[in-house]
Amino acid sequence: MRVIKKINHNAILINDNGTEKIALGKGIGFSAKPDDSFDEVNAEKVFILDSKEKTKMFSEMVNQIPMEYIEFSEEVINYISKHISKPLDSNIYIALTDHIYFAIQRQADDENVAAIMLPEMKMLYPDEFKTAAGVVDLINKKYHTNLADNEIGFITMHIVNAELGEKNSFNSLKIMEVTKYILNYLDKNGYKGLDKNTFLYNRLMIHIRFLVQRLIYHESTQDNDLSFFNDSFKKSKEYLLATRIAELVDTKYDLETNDSERMYLAIHLMRINNNIRA
Repeated sequence: MRVIKKINHNAILINDNGTEKIALGKGIGFSAKPDDSFDEVNAEKVFILDSKEKTKMFSEMVNQIPMEYIEFSEEVINYISKHISKPLDSNIYIALTDHIYFAIQRQADDENVAAIMLPEMKMLYPDEFKTAAGVVDLINKKYHTNLADNEIGFITMHIVNAELGEKNSFNSLKIMEVTKYILNYLDKNGYKGLDKNTFLYNRLMIHIRFLVQRLIYHESTQDNDLSFFNDSFKKSKEYLLATRIAELVDTKYDLETNDSERMYLAIHLMRINNNIRA
């Protein structure tokens, strides 16, 4: 294991058989020189990111943010990993550490930070939202701050971004925006006042969310043979509504919904209607 370069007195970039790592520890960079040998046991923390770009960004961040925040952020990410089943992209070490540091610095201005679609986040990403609330509690207890609901929204976005492998929140916000648009359209067209706590509604909401996610990320879906669905099904109000929604979404957001997606959306709508009539 060899030193590539000193980042600061407490951080060095090392090469471990071709893998770049960042080693952190009090004073380990003080006398470090390129090509010096290094024993990992001398480091308090070692970070491995999955690209040179991320390693470079993390190195720059280490130079600007005090060590205690980096260590606390790692504790927070471990907390998130225990509560979220999906794997998290390593970019969260950069994005969330940076966010936590500056959130604490600007705590006095927190009330002026606009909440980003908090109700939609809570509805569409309940596990992430609940975990984010736990993270905010950890921050408030650690640093005696009073960060509130707005901060839960921001942390939720970082968790969702890490699940999706996003470097920024653009696509994550777009997923929520399009999903909200579809749910609002349903609300205005015969599905107003549905019990949003039911299993069927929750399954519909999840289906719509993943439908939108696939559309935005241009993930290919199997365009199934729909010939076994008779004319009666294709003339049903649910299928016609699903088709209308697909047309509106495709036009408004420049997306492309296939027939299979319209069919499955119609089936979910039928299940809800059958449950209402039962």
